[in-house]
Amino acid sequence: MKKNIYLVQVSAVYGESVRTAYLPYASGCLAAYAWSDEKIADNYNLGRFIFIRENIDRAVDSLENPFLVGFSSYIWNMEYNREFARRLKEKHPHCIVVFGGHNVDPHGKDLDDIPWCDIVIHGEGEKPFKDLLISLVENGNLSDVNNISYKDNGKIVTTEKTPPCNIEDFPSPYLSGCFDSIIEESGISPSVIWETNRGCPNRCAFCDWGALKAKVRHFPTERIKAELDWMVKNKVEYVYCADANFGLFPRDSEIADLIIKYRDTYGYPQVFKTNYTKNRDEVVFEISSKLINKEIGKSPTLSFQSLSPDVLSAIGRSNMELEHFKNLMIKYNSANVPVYSELILGLPEETYDSFADGICTLLDCGQHTCIGIYPCELLPNSLLADPSYMQKYGIKTVRTPFSQYHCKPAADDVSELSNIIVSTSSMGIEDWRRSFIFSICVQAFHNLGLTRALAMYLRHEKNTSYKVFYEKLIDWLDNQPVDSAAGGAYAHLKQLTVDVSEGRGTFSVPYGENEIITWSFEEYIFFRISRELNRFFDELAEFVKVFDIEKKVFDGLMSYQKHIIRQPFESSITIDSEYDFYGYFNRIYSGDYLPLEKKKTTIVSEGTEFRSWDEYARICIWYGRRDDAQLNTGKKNRVMR
Repeated sequence: MKKNIYLVQVSAVYGESVRTAYLPYASGCLAAYAWSDEKIADNYNLGRFIFIRENIDRAVDSLENPFLVGFSSYIWNMEYNREFARRLKEKHPHCIVVFGGHNVDPHGKDLDDIPWCDIVIHGEGEKPFKDLLISLVENGNLSDVNNISYKDNGKIVTTEKTPPCNIEDFPSPYLSGCFDSIIEESGISPSVIWETNRGCPNRCAFCDWGALKAKVRHFPTERIKAELDWMVKNKVEYVYCADANFGLFPRDSEIADLIIKYRDTYGYPQVFKTNYTKNRDEVVFEISSKLINKEIGKSPTLSFQSLSPDVLSAIGRSNMELEHFKNLMIKYNSANVPVYSELILGLPEETYDSFADGICTLLDCGQHTCIGIYPCELLPNSLLADPSYMQKYGIKTVRTPFSQYHCKPAADDVSELSNIIVSTSSMGIEDWRRSFIFSICVQAFHNLGLTRALAMYLRHEKNTSYKVFYEKLIDWLDNQPVDSAAGGAYAHLKQLTVDVSEGRGTFSVPYGENEIITWSFEEYIFFRISRELNRFFDELAEFVKVFDIEKKVFDGLMSYQKHIIRQPFESSITIDSEYDFYGYFNRIYSGDYLPLEKKKTTIVSEGTEFRSWDEYARICIWYGRRDDAQLNTGKKNRVMR
């Protein structure tokens, strides 16, 4: 009789009216590779995939005589997997429990930490999982299986770790039929993770991608085309390409053209998101521009993680020259292509000043729209997590509830956890909090637009640095009463910051009218203040007056700043001014600064009328923030002068 195998890889469900979730790609890869072997197909049945956060007891009860259950473990599902394994062992004590994925310890310590785990798979899982199943059929000698850990007489044994193998002949989980039953029965609109290649040449200390030390290996072009056919057939709207450096290879441009052809011909896929390479700027510009112009692509990333030379040395990373970045920003801004830049808070050798200066340097280089700033997650397979490295740089962490954005708050009884760096030898916890608040305020008030025009004007006309402006803004916010629009939002941000730094809170906030979903802190601050926009700008005027702007310019600038913030319940808005603010700021974006011109101007912005605050937030703050969709002057709104 065949033995039953089940695979668990759960992720969140997004949305309400249309429920979407990622198909369990990693588990599908393991299954497709293993069941292509005749011996495995003859001896094992592949049961259903558990891919969304089901009630654990009901999920365990649904398993029929499980021989082995494999768990694909990530930050967002590790605690669920641990609890699932515990309850599974209570009901089926002889079932073999296998853990793998990015979140397993590289030395097999999970075998002690998770007493219900029998075997850990390290690195890429296809071959060791297949070899493990064959070994269990033949003789059960685990020592012959490479890249695993298990216990022998109470001691952890880790077998030989071999480099990742060639992937050209790996079968596709999509084409092999692994997910057919999910598509047919789940009622979920599927999103997919897609690989055209695998591997990363970089060795950044905070990341575990390069830690595999694998050459970049390509999947065949025939497979890529066939998988696109599958996506069309199954009406897949959202594709996340998990290549580490899309654009690094000549064929990547051809793949982008193929995606556009499929979208134009068949209507799918509708969204393609990927990780662009950082070393081929012209190619990335070409690929990202044509994808975005077809409204398929997401903004490309020009990331830094830090702008401090000391930090870059510590984490083994190099960045592009800032003058080159500035020229790229002018190029992207002139082409109306949104660009995303990324920084990480909590890296070794970072200080408050180096971190805040780095953020403001990006603003000075023209990155006004999309700066993503993330607390540093200590990944167990990264160099940062090595005990000697942590000791060298004084790294201290807290365990906080894992942040899942744009989802309903978790209703199950298992809370996921993140291991966040909140202190190093160069940045104590108070400076971490100060840095975090500064980063959220820049994202909420500048990137999302509440004070962007004010800060840009003062930078160019009064030589007020962005750092001075936002530090003064934070001081002002700190002194506002909690019953004010600005003070109430800021007081909540301060408390949230203390909570996450002490491991009591999560980095997301549930907010909304009828559709309560979670938002990042900067999105929440913008959303909350937008609902009290008039009151906020009445309060803000007192702060801006200290910069001594000429009265007529001040009145016009404040009016322009307030009215470019998009609001629901209006499909168009007209902004009249004695000054050409629209042309002034557009010239700054394009690198052609000229002083503000006194000229009567009228701007008419036309866009979609949103019927509720929830709809507005979903379309403008969630889906469209990188396009400035929350602004009447944004890239996707029709503006007539």
